[in-house]
Amino acid sequence: MKTHIEPVRLTPATPSEADSRLVKSVALFAFRGLRSLIDAVQEVPDLVSQAASDISDAWEESGRPKS
Repeated sequence: MKTHIEPVRLTPATPSEADSRLVKSVALFAFRGLRSLIDAVQEVPDLVSQAASDISDAWEESGRPKS
């Protein structure tokens, strides 16, 4: 029996469409996460303002006599 040996290329010469879609998917995931983080950070000043107001109100109430 005669056998013929050929080398098999392990990596493609150019990136396949699946590889480029993987990169796109990862980039899209990262960008969506970044946008969510930015949105969350923009809410911090409102939370700090509300906390400062609550602390101020509590301080004023603590100075009043108990009823």
